[in-house]
Amino acid sequence: MRRILFLLLPVLLLATSPMENLHCSSFCPLYTTYIAAPERSDYFVDEGYHFVYYLDNKPVSLSTDTSGEIFPGFRLGKLFAVKVKDFYKKPVVDISYPDFLQVKMEPFPGVKVKMRFFVWTSRTGLLEINVRSSERKELLLYIFYGNEYQRIKRAKYLNKEGGVTFYYIQPEKTWFQQKTLRGFVPERANLLLPSVKPFSWGGYFIYDERIFSEASSYNFLNGSIDGELGAFALSFKLHPGNNTIRIARVTVQKGQEEELLPTAKKALALKLKRYIRENRRLLSKAPVLRFKNRDERLLYIQALYLARQQFYPPTGQFPYSYYVFSREPTWSWGHEGQVFHESLSMQSLVLMDPQLAMNSQKNFMKVQQSDGYLPYRVGAFFTRTFPVKGRKTTSAPFYSWTNWEIYRITKDKGFLRKAYRSGKAFAEYILKTRDTNKNGLLEWGGHVWLECVRDGYNAVWEIFGKQPDAPGQVEALDLSSMMVMEMRSLEKMARELGLKRDAARWKSRASRLSYLINKYMWDPETGFYYHVHKNTMTFKTPDGKSLRRKEIIGFLPMWAGIASKRKAKRLMKHLLNPAEFWRRYGVPTLSADDPYYNPAVLSCCRWNGPVWLTWEFLVFKGLLNYGYIREAEQLLERLEDAMLIQLRKNHRFMESYSPDYTVLYSPKNYIWDTLIARMIYDMRREK
Repeated sequence: MRRILFLLLPVLLLATSPMENLHCSSFCPLYTTYIAAPERSDYFVDEGYHFVYYLDNKPVSLSTDTSGEIFPGFRLGKLFAVKVKDFYKKPVVDISYPDFLQVKMEPFPGVKVKMRFFVWTSRTGLLEINVRSSERKELLLYIFYGNEYQRIKRAKYLNKEGGVTFYYIQPEKTWFQQKTLRGFVPERANLLLPSVKPFSWGGYFIYDERIFSEASSYNFLNGSIDGELGAFALSFKLHPGNNTIRIARVTVQKGQEEELLPTAKKALALKLKRYIRENRRLLSKAPVLRFKNRDERLLYIQALYLARQQFYPPTGQFPYSYYVFSREPTWSWGHEGQVFHESLSMQSLVLMDPQLAMNSQKNFMKVQQSDGYLPYRVGAFFTRTFPVKGRKTTSAPFYSWTNWEIYRITKDKGFLRKAYRSGKAFAEYILKTRDTNKNGLLEWGGHVWLECVRDGYNAVWEIFGKQPDAPGQVEALDLSSMMVMEMRSLEKMARELGLKRDAARWKSRASRLSYLINKYMWDPETGFYYHVHKNTMTFKTPDGKSLRRKEIIGFLPMWAGIASKRKAKRLMKHLLNPAEFWRRYGVPTLSADDPYYNPAVLSCCRWNGPVWLTWEFLVFKGLLNYGYIREAEQLLERLEDAMLIQLRKNHRFMESYSPDYTVLYSPKNYIWDTLIARMIYDMRREK
């Protein structure tokens, strides 16, 4: 009997999943963005969808950033339901995977709807609507397509197939030089194809609520889908009992229209159970932890999903799968490729998909130059060096630390050997090129605002003006601390590989740099770490401006193991002071008692108050390093609150969060929010 149970265990695990039978209403902290799996994705044409079921005055829709939205409507006699508030029983999410959604709802008493949506590939989505009705009155299903972002071009109803073809323009993005990409065509051709021919159809010049009025008032739509439109609709007659209708949406670049119909027909024939099983199998790889509650478990799983969703398969100059910052919505600068501080996310992804995390880091090794230099941003089609006065820009050196943390999970010695060789060369490049006065401390180089990560509203950088290299006037506390961690990670790698001399050398160099940081950058008067000016080697510029600005980077010496226990204790007084850093939703990037502090998240790239998961992760790690377990738990809880509030309100992750408020105007679905999963793992796993 025991043997039978043992053999059945893998099957039983795949048959159940915490992301099924969710019963998630709109208030549930559910991440509802759906994107094709990496192996079925394409860089040039890539449509992800966000499911909107939480806004009473909006339709139950599958929405995209620029290519429109699809949503159902229902009519029973004279009753009409299309907006969330119209439904007798509002939508409840039953299953949610990275590329698959199942929803249950009741537009009218006696009419039960199960809606499933699957993002099969970057180009193809499949909507399936099953309606069980006990009503004898005439029941109609409508499928609407509209685009608030831009007008639909050259729409045409296909009489033979019962589908609709149409075009739109993929907008150009600032910084994202799409025109330079060979093979990129901005005009998109689309097909919306149902599994049965519509009962009626109609096109509308303006996309507004007037289209709902026609659908609710007349049996037949206007019968004209042609030319330039704002929206169109298809209607289907349903009978009492069980009805299932599928709709495929296919998008290709102009010139590839011959692919539309055969691809749509393949999508209509898909067996969705296969992909549900694939998602169960993927989720089963993630460590099961002792979660505090259901919300924490949801946050952990969905944060892991977030990281994996951003990957594309190998293409261009990359022999391995690679990520972008966000695929839905598509971010301009973030769509070019990988950067070290975004690659901190691999410390989370390795928990669910170790191979993908290692492959992402191997892409850096592929493009590394002979002198050890690694470009600021690298992608399948882009290499960005952002040179300033002949000096190329690299990225904040989290490289070897991330590689070591990945190895600690995977135990892949082949990866470790490659990572050590690459990390060693990169560390030597930084130590050689970022110490211009040869005093042992380090300065940011190239385009400093980019290289240092904290690229806007930086309290100290504002002192030096807006020139891209001006902040290079300071001996940088953050860069110096990062390089201590890089060298200590290289020491661990060397020891693991049996390179004892290398290990001893990295240990010695890390100790020397730690000594210099404590000698020059620790201020015994205020009990905090700061930058120093490289000409004065004090906390003042040559013209007398103070560099004593308490930024979050003052806690990096705890993360890197630089601070003594006595210094850490003094740092903790600042960290736990609500008037400085211990705020409601996390640790701000600038102390709240600084006159430049602003907790409002009004846009991207504000480093004078908002909470960024990358830096919270480092503070959290520092707390664990020095045994402040209770405080690490409290920080985790505050960050979880900030993220869960947004998942309940907006059902998305955010680039940054406010330490004080819940209203945010932040870019959405940023890959490094996955770091919350690593923090939960570090706190909840069995030791």
